[in-house]
Amino acid sequence: MDNTQRFKTLGRLLVSTGAAAVLLGTAQLAQAQIANGKTKFLGNIIAGNPPANFNTYWNQVSPENAGKWGSVEPVRGQMNWGALDTAYNYARANGMPFKQHTFVWGSQEPNWIGGLSAPQQAAEVEDFMRQYCQRYPQTQYIDVVNEPLHQPASYRAALGGAGATGWDWIVWSFEKARQHCPNAKLLINEYGIINDANAVTRYKGIVSILKSRGLIDGVGIQSHHFSMDTVAPATITQNLNSLAQAGVPIYVSELDMTGDDATQLSRYQQKFPLLWTHPAVAGVTLWGYIEGQTWVANSHLVRRDGSERPALTWLANYVRNTSSSKSIVVRARGTSGQERVTLRIGGTAVQSWTLSKTMTNYTFTTSLSGGSTVEFTNDATGRDVQIDYLSVNGNARQAETQTYNTGVYQSGRCGGGSGRSEWLHCNGAIGFGDL
Repeated sequence: MDNTQRFKTLGRLLVSTGAAAVLLGTAQLAQAQIANGKTKFLGNIIAGNPPANFNTYWNQVSPENAGKWGSVEPVRGQMNWGALDTAYNYARANGMPFKQHTFVWGSQEPNWIGGLSAPQQAAEVEDFMRQYCQRYPQTQYIDVVNEPLHQPASYRAALGGAGATGWDWIVWSFEKARQHCPNAKLLINEYGIINDANAVTRYKGIVSILKSRGLIDGVGIQSHHFSMDTVAPATITQNLNSLAQAGVPIYVSELDMTGDDATQLSRYQQKFPLLWTHPAVAGVTLWGYIEGQTWVANSHLVRRDGSERPALTWLANYVRNTSSSKSIVVRARGTSGQERVTLRIGGTAVQSWTLSKTMTNYTFTTSLSGGSTVEFTNDATGRDVQIDYLSVNGNARQAETQTYNTGVYQSGRCGGGSGRSEWLHCNGAIGFGDL
């Protein structure tokens, strides 16, 4: 998002929530957390002291400003972890996933970084990552690089610049994040994606480079009001479908929509379901919700007196009453275009598809649980199947990392070798684990 806008509202971002917490505590709902028990999280940001009603509504935490490098290390070598400690510890104490925001970004970076040599800059970036990962080892998600298309890091040349891939500085950043935070899901994050097909194409190019190296676990789309308020619903769906072809889960990372009560309600009713029900979307994080503490006016969902705006009342009812069925995507292709695969859940065949010769997403929605397999019966010569992945509500399980593949042809025979492959040539199946 635009840095000027951020700083125009900085005063409100830093307003203490202590007094508001007492007031908001009177607005507790009987049923905690809107997305409790759902397969996707519905989270929000914590800017200072956690509001008393945060746990009433949300079940995932992102820090608003506290995780940005310029906030953590405004003076070189002097780390300010206090606000980040608060948000992280709150998430841990309440069993909520925590997402770090962010490591490498061209805005809100330390003022002193520009005065260093390139080797010093790279060393400082890595040191920030290393210290973060040591201090917060249970972080589930990390926005490794933020806004590479719109606000790339000023020091990117020190990280490899464009290089051979065109985005070597991003590859370097993800390599270091993977090294120091091996247990976290690594994400990239950007705005202006949900409403711009050209931006989606450029973004997918970066994701493809990272995915080919096993460095990325998800892609973030900010979905702020300037992208969401007036975008056509068909455009949202078209761009989500296009981005899903990158083959990694999508995280709606910074959602807000503005307007008076009626306008905001209409926008949420029209557009939020497209995000929440899309099979590639694995979670949604809103960017603030309390009046006077959001970065843009009229995006709040809770008034100063603790009462809910109509959009929040609708949102809670919608998510709680939406089926928690699983959206399964099998991404695959055949070499002849006549191959047929079958999805089995718990040993039961639930869906079969005849594959095309290009990689295609084949979808199935179910509430069934149990082991999942994709099965192929090769009944003619010249037929092979390549499975890219099976995803469950946007969480991709790559075929080549599965240990169970009875249809692979390796070491001169069916079933030979380790079984780790995207390919099915023989009669057999790839197992993708329990749903």
